[in-house]
Amino acid sequence: MLPLTTAVIGFLLGLGGLREFLVDGIWYGQLQPLLVGAAGALVSSLLLLAAIAIWLGWSRWPRVATVAGALSIVFHIYGALQPERNVGLLAMTMGVGIGVALLAHVKRHPQAALQLVER
Repeated sequence: MLPLTTAVIGFLLGLGGLREFLVDGIWYGQLQPLLVGAAGALVSSLLLLAAIAIWLGWSRWPRVATVAGALSIVFHIYGALQPERNVGLLAMTMGVGIGVALLAHVKRHPQAALQLVER
């Protein structure tokens, strides 16, 4: 269930990041939305990659999920800070929530991390 949820949330957050990047950043020429939108699209891509990695059982899925989860938490908290506040409350909640869920999933499956070290 987590890979599907991660993919859906990553896709939805990616749409918001691309909108911020294209409309406010490129079309209106604002620097802050351009950078935040590009970073948001990158983080969303990592969330989609983590969903695929968990779903297919890649040997490095714990590392991918950890990086995607941590970056999602950091980015969405930063994006929701004042004064710009490029990320809304719902997007921040979803981004931080899926980041925590990914980190908890990696923590619950320590044998996967051990297999990664053993190989």
